[in-house]
Parts: sequence; structure tokens; C-alpha cells
Amino acid sequence: MKIELGRGERAFWVVLFAVVVVHLAAYALLAYPAMPETVPTHWGADGAVDGWGDKAGTLVMAAMPLVVALVMLAVPRLDPKGRNFERFRGVYLGMSAAITLFMVAVSWMTPLTASGLVPEGGSLVSTAILFALGALMIALGNYLPRVKPNYTFGIRTPWTLASEDNWRHTHRFAGPVFVVAGAAMLVAALLSSVAPEASFWVGMAAVLVATLVVGVYSFLVWRREGR
Repeated sequence: MKIELGRGERAFWVVLFAVVVVHLAAYALLAYPAMPETVPTHWGADGAVDGWGDKAGTLVMAAMPLVVALVMLAVPRLDPKGRNFERFRGVYLGMSAAITLFMVAVSWMTPLTASGLVPEGGSLVSTAILFALGALMIALGNYLPRVKPNYTFGIRTPWTLASEDNWRHTHRFAGPVFVVAGAAMLVAALLSSVAPEASFWVGMAAVLVATLVVGVYSFLVWRREGR
């Protein structure tokens, strides 16, 4: 399906890809050469480094923001209901930017830790991840009710995809549920310096419970509709 980009949307994607290119250039020219051959590659639930690997492998993570941005750009053009994206274009562009920039930040965890700017122990990484994900969940919850039916973005259960009424009811319900889950993650982030591992799992549980609750609600709406 051919979807024309408006001037503002073209400018958005140009700026986002420019940011990604600057990120890649800085990573390849500055961060990568400065890193030792063996670098941190994994962090545990408590935010401490618990895995190491060859620095060449980090180039894959550094390239992920570009992959994400390309996928987000392509989705409305590949989705059979791509025209509906025009009805929540601002929401989609905002989430595209947020997810891409989140991946940029995550990819810099390794060079920042390898250089000593982020401590290998402690809860800083766990706190930052929980805070970022919590903020993302709250933003998503605020805008979910505006997302129109499609096959790739939003609450995609068998029941929302089969019925526009189910899609509408489920997304209206999911909005505040995701906001509450995001708030729980922010609280967990604030407490992570005291109990980093427990806070991490509480934050992850909030996302899981929110997802399950919304899925069950979608099913109940389907049953109520007598499908």
C-alpha cells in the first residue's frame, strides 16, 4: 500500500535517521576504538555486570537503532491496514522516536561501563532501565486509546484483530492499565538502590500482569459480544 509522507513526517524521519547516523559514527569512531577487547555484555537483575564478551559483538547492538527505525518506517507501508496509521500518526511517530532513542541509550551501556563512567556493580543500570521503561509504558498508556485497528502496532490479540469494537474497548481499557504498570516501574526504579534485584522483578511483573489483564479483558469482551 502506497502511503505518501507529509512534509512534517518527512522532516521527522530525516531528523531521526540523522540522530541514528551520528550515534553510529560516534560509536564506530570514538567508543569502539577506546574499548578493551573484552567488554561487559550483560547485566543481571541487580544491575551489576554478570557477562563479558568480545567488543566486536557490540557492533550488532550499536546497529539495532538503525534496524528499529527502518522497521518503524516500513510498518505502515507493509500493514494491510496501513491507512489507519494516518489516524494516529503523531502517536506512532512519537513511539518510533522513543523506541529508537531507547535502543541508542542501551547500546551505549557497554562503552560507558568499559570506560568506568558507569560502575560495573551497583544498581545504576537497573534503575535507568526501569525508569526508561516505566516512562515509555506511561506514554504508551496515555495514547493507546487513540490507536486505530492495524496488524502490527497496539494490543494485537485474536479478538481485537477480529473486531473493531473489541479493538476500541480493549485499547480504552489498556490505557490506564499501562499507566498504572508504568507508575509501578517508576516506583521500582526509585527503590532499586535499596533492593535492586527485587525492584527489577517487581517492575517486570508489573508489565507481565498488565499484559495478562488486558489480554483477559479482550477475551471477556469477545465472550460478551457473543462471538
